[in-house]
Amino acid sequence: MNLSPEYRAELLALAQSARAQLEAELELGLAGLPLRAAAEPQRGAGVARSGAQAAAGGPAAPTAPTAPGGAARVRVPEGRPAEPPASIASASASASASARGAARITSPPPFAGAEAISSDAAAAAGQAAPRRERLRLLAEEAASCTRCVLHEKRTQSVFSRGSPEAELVFVGEGPGRDEDLQGLPFVGAAGQLLDKMIAAMGYGRDDVYICNVVKCRPPENRTPRPEEALACSRFLVPQLQAVSPKIIVALGRCAAQSLGVAGDTGAWRGRWGEFQGIVVMPTYHPAFLLRSPEQKRTVWEDLQQVMARLGRAVPTRR
Repeated sequence: MNLSPEYRAELLALAQSARAQLEAELELGLAGLPLRAAAEPQRGAGVARSGAQAAAGGPAAPTAPTAPGGAARVRVPEGRPAEPPASIASASASASASARGAARITSPPPFAGAEAISSDAAAAAGQAAPRRERLRLLAEEAASCTRCVLHEKRTQSVFSRGSPEAELVFVGEGPGRDEDLQGLPFVGAAGQLLDKMIAAMGYGRDDVYICNVVKCRPPENRTPRPEEALACSRFLVPQLQAVSPKIIVALGRCAAQSLGVAGDTGAWRGRWGEFQGIVVMPTYHPAFLLRSPEQKRTVWEDLQQVMARLGRAVPTRR
């Protein structure tokens, strides 16, 4: 059978793409997992993170069930006992849809009732200060912060890891035991899985920027309370402003609510939102995936949306 050079090249490109996809799924442990049906049953109560902390997050209330391309998407809400949302987005920010296709989010007013961000570190650094210097000053202030009860039992604060110049930021909810001891986010079992997810996207471990909603470990790894997230917003908000990535991936409901892209009812995972002009993809927390590995494929689909938006293909291994 004679094939034209153009057709052969097209077949080769398709084969390489399929191989890259299979290799990424093997790395994430997706081989053998069933593909999701078009409609999935609602899940019940949330699963604790790192022992007792709720990691997957809970429901939100987006009003538009469309993906960036406009196609309707069926999403799986993850429930947990209701609690007041901890939205910490700036008062000047809006959770409305952007012209780039972010879904409109219906949620409590961002940063409602929050104090103005007027920390000495942020004021001293200023908008004109170099990015790394601004982040260094914020990290120093977070290390001595006593604005909520979480400081009472911390070994040290946990500010970030990765590149401040990254185009992609991952925001979790709070440090666990390993993070509290080492002073770096996502270094335990959930962090190892997150590193695999990052590698499957074609990034090096330090090519992205990783931080949490709160900078001190909650007792027994529980989910941060709204007042704790609010107290730490004086660090998280200017931190994200300084990095200014193209996309933020919110890991778990707590992070999604804190960024103003999830409400207290309805579906929330896999729906584009916006935080101060930066598009946000909320998905499940890696700790939840350790307990519910059947959801890995769901998260991988969310991350593929992120890659498509960044113009990145699944890398082929050599």
